[in-house]
Amino acid sequence: MKRPYAPASISRRAALSLLFVSQIALLAGCGRQPYWDQVLRATVSGDERTIVAIMTIGPPKADGTSCYEVTNKESEESATQVSISVQLRDNCAPVFPWQEELHTLEGYGLEVEFRLKAPLAERKIIDKVSGKPVTVIDG
Repeated sequence: MKRPYAPASISRRAALSLLFVSQIALLAGCGRQPYWDQVLRATVSGDERTIVAIMTIGPPKADGTSCYEVTNKESEESATQVSISVQLRDNCAPVFPWQEELHTLEGYGLEVEFRLKAPLAERKIIDKVSGKPVTVIDG
């Protein structure tokens, strides 16, 4: 005896399986999305044409390489200020949101260089994310 509902149940199963796989794929990308991080400290070169933002990141992997990568950086220059921002991605972050992530209070420096069109001179360096001034330290 033939089942009239068999083809429909197979296609329904296939659709549910496809939905499940697509949801897992969407969740897999959640943990490793790039984000704009706040720049708190920077150094300025002697000729005042290079700013090096010093980002504070987490510890390296067991092999000594960094978990973090710079995915984008932006700068805008005006007569009174230079705004900078850095986008990072933590490639060691858990892939799925329900996985535990190890947090430590250790901070490591990551340097990101910005070349200016004109010397910094009396202009202020501003973090684009927060709108606050960046602390300039001696390099």
